[in-house]
Amino acid sequence: MAIERPKSLRELALEHLRNSIVDGSLKMGQVLSERGISEELGVSKSPVREALAQLRDEGLVSIEPQKGARVFTLSESEVAQICDFRQAIETAAFELALKRSPEGLSKDMARVVHDMRTAREAGNERRYLELDTEFHHLIFAHAGNDYLTSSYTRYVGKIAALRTHLAKLPQHTELSFEEHVGLAKAVREGDMDVIRDLLAQHIDRTRQAYSSAMIVLEGTATA
Repeated sequence: MAIERPKSLRELALEHLRNSIVDGSLKMGQVLSERGISEELGVSKSPVREALAQLRDEGLVSIEPQKGARVFTLSESEVAQICDFRQAIETAAFELALKRSPEGLSKDMARVVHDMRTAREAGNERRYLELDTEFHHLIFAHAGNDYLTSSYTRYVGKIAALRTHLAKLPQHTELSFEEHVGLAKAVREGDMDVIRDLLAQHIDRTRQAYSSAMIVLEGTATA
């Protein structure tokens, strides 16, 4: 029986910061103090600095000389690029998963959609968003291609944080859930054409929703 290795201080700091950014506890553009984080976690600055460097590589943090670290922000252009990336890579992964593990993908997606419904009914938004991320990860888990998986995993934190940001918009989660139900049904029926269309609709709405959110935020700032 394998013995699980205790997490290092760097890993603990990394996990704490990544989760806080993804769940929205740390807001987009928020300044991050190495000293404040180290005092909060009860560790030295070194593991915090290493964790921030890793988060920079994941696109979740920006670090500028003399200015320090901040949680990432996104322009509409960057969101459009993320959507293009997701459209290409998730479509490719879906095609492979349907060829290599159709029954496993269908079973796992049905389970996650069931859990998403339960989380929605309980009003547990954080759990719902975690399951949303898990749903999309399943595509890669069943595709059986490490290169696709590693490419997606590098940006999954930023995608999840964007998902949290958009969940505040009216009807966004409701529409998103209906699209997940449709995707799971199309997987069960093995219909790649429907999957391709639904995935395009699902991801393009992220692009449109973020544009709407930026308009709302700009209007609030100038009011």
